[in-house]
Amino acid sequence: MTSTASASPDLQAVAQKLLSGDFDINLLDQIVGAAYDPVSPHRAQANKALMQLQESPELCRMADSIIEQSPNPNSRFFGLQVLDDAIKTRYVNVNVNVKAGS
Repeated sequence: MTSTASASPDLQAVAQKLLSGDFDINLLDQIVGAAYDPVSPHRAQANKALMQLQESPELCRMADSIIEQSPNPNSRFFGLQVLDDAIKTRYVNVNVNVKAGS
């Protein structure tokens, strides 16, 4: 019997590739698909890759593309989560800056 670990995709490397300017919605859909599939052997690795992506400020700039272009509803939801986090974070930062300037 062969080990599936050697055939396992490096989803974190795929996430890094997405952030390097080579954004491919199909690659994101693969990561999201693995993360949302309860029987996927790559689920934990896919979730780590999604967290890595979500923490990246570059992904915020791609949220609109994710929401508009992805055929996967889970990927679109992920794009909305990224946008929601960015709005909350930036809104808090703007409020702090405005208060400090007053």
